[in-house]
Amino acid sequence: MTIGNDLFQGEFKENPMSNAEIINQRRIINGLDDGLMQASPLKHPWARDIFKKMQKNNWVAEEIQFQRDYEQWSNNELSETEKRAFERALAFASNLDGLLTKTLSELIKPNITSPEVCLALSRQIYEEALHVDSYSCMIEALGFDAEQIYGMYRRDQTLFYKNKTVLASVAKLGKPGFKTGTLENDKLFLEGCVTNLIFEGIFFYSAFLIFYVLGRHNKMPGSREMIQFINRDEDLHVALFVNIINTIKEEQPELWTEEVQQSFVQNIKNAIDMEVEWGLSCIGEGILGLTPVNLKQYLQFIGDLRLSAIGLPRVWKTTNPFPWLDEMTQGNMIEVNFFEGKVREYQTGTLEW
Repeated sequence: MTIGNDLFQGEFKENPMSNAEIINQRRIINGLDDGLMQASPLKHPWARDIFKKMQKNNWVAEEIQFQRDYEQWSNNELSETEKRAFERALAFASNLDGLLTKTLSELIKPNITSPEVCLALSRQIYEEALHVDSYSCMIEALGFDAEQIYGMYRRDQTLFYKNKTVLASVAKLGKPGFKTGTLENDKLFLEGCVTNLIFEGIFFYSAFLIFYVLGRHNKMPGSREMIQFINRDEDLHVALFVNIINTIKEEQPELWTEEVQQSFVQNIKNAIDMEVEWGLSCIGEGILGLTPVNLKQYLQFIGDLRLSAIGLPRVWKTTNPFPWLDEMTQGNMIEVNFFEGKVREYQTGTLEW
């Protein structure tokens, strides 16, 4: 498959194809692609809907006040266990957004042949870069040693192996010459999309929970606010990849074999186990009502949501042990079918959900 410019191969020859015929041959991958990014009319209208919602989420870290956070940290208003949990949550979250920026731009987007999906992915890449910058602003505003946060994986075995596993999970798409268009590679690409769903929809969630638990007790309020901005971005990223996965299933049903489904269930189960292990390494015996038991239950609850969103059976069948999270996120973190429901309208530069 040639990525892009399918209609510009060779010398000019009048082409009788109509615009409607071109659009009707579009697919998420392996579709007809003239390389001109014509985004109207739409073959995948959900992608433009998500893109327009993303546009309303404009924010920058400089809007957030970290003075109270700095004072609380400097005055030791957090316990040593709380500080450890905060630093570890920040370390992996900042690592993961950097990995996502490269994965999306270098491995996922180049294989997409739907212009409207490319628009949404371009915005997502920008938002991942924004998150990278925002964590940098947080680290600087709190007076942290950047080496302590960014370099933690070089000193911490658990974080090292978590980052290594994340990198290995997308390595297949990074092999020289990889391109979609064969059954084997299309399955690998679909697996890469599920991997991205795991990145966006599972691997951030113990970190988010730690920031929210602290914020609920009026600790590190600026950090909690920044995570709310990031979390609402991630909600739309999850919605985008749920739609990408489900649409590839519809356009290429031959990929959705029983073996593939079982492998994706196992991948999500493995991801939950890894996230539980990481979360437990952050909180120890627990902080402020966040215990090993309810952390594990919460992450299993999230895992079931991700499974059901892409048409796979739930594994754990648990409930959300933190119903108060709904007050901070207005339900966006616990929607089962992101692609079927309406993502709330946000006002630019505010947290009016």
